[in-house]
Amino acid sequence: MDRYTKGFVVASLVYFFLASVLGIWMGGSDAAGWVRFAHVHFNLLGFMAMMIYGVGYFILPRFNGRTLRWPSWVPIHFFLANIGLIGMVATVPERPSAGFILFSALSVISAGMFAVNLGATMLIEPKPATEEEPSSASEAASPTVASGATEGKPAPAAAPQPAPEIDPDMRVGEILTRWPETVEVFVGHGFSSLANPEHREQVKQIPITLRMACQRHNVDLDYMVSELKEAISPSFAARATSAASEGRPAAGKAAKGKLAKGVTIGEDHILGEILAAYPETEKVFRKYYGDGCFSCPGQATESVKQSAMMHNVSEKQLLSELNRAAGF
Repeated sequence: MDRYTKGFVVASLVYFFLASVLGIWMGGSDAAGWVRFAHVHFNLLGFMAMMIYGVGYFILPRFNGRTLRWPSWVPIHFFLANIGLIGMVATVPERPSAGFILFSALSVISAGMFAVNLGATMLIEPKPATEEEPSSASEAASPTVASGATEGKPAPAAAPQPAPEIDPDMRVGEILTRWPETVEVFVGHGFSSLANPEHREQVKQIPITLRMACQRHNVDLDYMVSELKEAISPSFAARATSAASEGRPAAGKAAKGKLAKGVTIGEDHILGEILAAYPETEKVFRKYYGDGCFSCPGQATESVKQSAMMHNVSEKQLLSELNRAAGF
């Protein structure tokens, strides 16, 4: 869960406690009218509604295999809902008043934001992902190479590229700054807060090394370093070129029909079919999903994309490891 989704759940529990205290007050004395109002609304708009908000934002998009339509609305919704509820309780003795109407309107607007955001997420088809355009550097050959090819001369061999320089004592912020693509690796290994751009910017200012971060999150350091090096290695681009030259679909593009041996694993392939075609991928699923994955009936219907969203796992990282385990 991200910061505000978790915040809704925490706020829900706080309001539940406050409603319980007010309930005891009502039962033990002749409490004022605002106490009854606060008890009812802390239960309804506080405990019940905010628990639904938090769980709904986290679960429903994942059940539908989609991302939230407007994630930037969630922080606004969080503050409007809390300000509206507390403001209503604070101004209820003054009813009718402009203040009470204003805070009531904030509560209604916040509920509307939740309904519209989740409704759009489930009902509106997401835009298809566009293919990344090849960089101009990779498209254009150097003049020397081009002229050699034109004259029929063999092009000079390209100089071998040095291995990516990632050291366990590098700062996490430096790694994220130099190689933004590594965020998928961090998220895939449990650093879920780094999926939030704001948190990434904060981390870049903190002098915490990769070694320290792995110790804190109980992640194997050597494996993490190898994953990071793989993520920034030119071999990723080479794999796609190799797959195309051999007539295989590129990784991430699912072939139609049942997955067969020799086909790279894509986001729309079903977990059960992947395990049947490539039993060696079991260790990857076990790493991310645990033992429950192998007895779950969803294995027969869930795709890689859906399961990654359900388990809050990086889809890109999962596909990379699955295809590597399958031998691609």
